[in-house]
Amino acid sequence: MELDAIDVIDRKIIDQLRLDGRRSFGEIGRYVGLTEGSVRARYKRLLSLGVVQVVGMPNSTRMGWVEAHLSIRVRGATAESVARTLSGFAEVKYVGTCIGSFDLIADVRCETSDDLGRFLTETVRRVQGIEAIETATVMEVLKDEYVWAGFREPINRLTRPHPAAGA
Repeated sequence: MELDAIDVIDRKIIDQLRLDGRRSFGEIGRYVGLTEGSVRARYKRLLSLGVVQVVGMPNSTRMGWVEAHLSIRVRGATAESVARTLSGFAEVKYVGTCIGSFDLIADVRCETSDDLGRFLTETVRRVQGIEAIETATVMEVLKDEYVWAGFREPINRLTRPHPAAGA
């Protein structure tokens, strides 16, 4: 993926969607100085590049679900192969590689504590290559915000205009 093709206007569009994923392309266009059609085209391109997705995020604990964060140490397999296996389970909502005491971080959501227990013992522990798992069960969500002030700061690298901009 050509991340250097993501220009300042694209970043402003993404920022507006982070503030309100239901904001209309017309409203976003007025903010960034483009037509509604231009914003729509850029949005479709950002979607196709896998740079952005707009989804509704439930508060799991308020919905009565059980959510857990798994820190996973991998041995005897690649972190990528374990991550791909975990990604195939419906209960797994997020998988990321990391550096530190663990190789992977995964977020899991189940309907009940019993379901979580079964999923961990009968499914996750049987994944080849998992040496150790540390589980932290979410008791209450106090903040779940995807709007970071740092995103609005200028990037510290040169970017080139998007090819569609004619530059």
